[in-house]
Amino acid sequence: MGKTILIETDNLLLRQFSLDDAGKVLQMSQEEGMCIWIPDQAYKDERESTGVLKFLIGQYPGEPAPQRRPFVLGVELKQTGELIGHVGLSPAENSVEIGYAIEENHQGKGYATEAVRAMSRWAVRELELSEILGIAAGENPGSCRVLEKAGYSLVAEKEKNMRGRCLWCKIYQYTQLSAGIIEMN
Repeated sequence: MGKTILIETDNLLLRQFSLDDAGKVLQMSQEEGMCIWIPDQAYKDERESTGVLKFLIGQYPGEPAPQRRPFVLGVELKQTGELIGHVGLSPAENSVEIGYAIEENHQGKGYATEAVRAMSRWAVRELELSEILGIAAGENPGSCRVLEKAGYSLVAEKEKNMRGRCLWCKIYQYTQLSAGIIEMN
């Protein structure tokens, strides 16, 4: 199965995963930031990363429905074809949440913001989502900055059980207004 590109930006291709990505997904999952902020996405071996990819690939057929099941794409550098992360939508808090991660040696270059902005715009336009949530630990300022730069607005702060830990979280929201689809009168 070849890669299907769904969203193209100036620097990135947001595309479907393939099983060929298993080794790189495993490598990225073991980085320090992933282990700290998204420990349930830190895999112990290639067999586990392959299993996760099989699950994600199994969600692609048919119309994406992130209100009911995850829809996650690989983030690839357009210039080199290198997989450098992921961005996706999944059910959360009676809405849809965006999730993302970029490989450590590619952080600080704006790729996470570019991927989150592109996925969010695409989702509110193509999937007609009225809102997308971004939920980040308050102790993770980098993730909060990505959401803010991508057009998300802070709507709440609260303590939340995040991946087995009770953390102070910031909840952001992206809407059709954020995407410029509707305008205020």
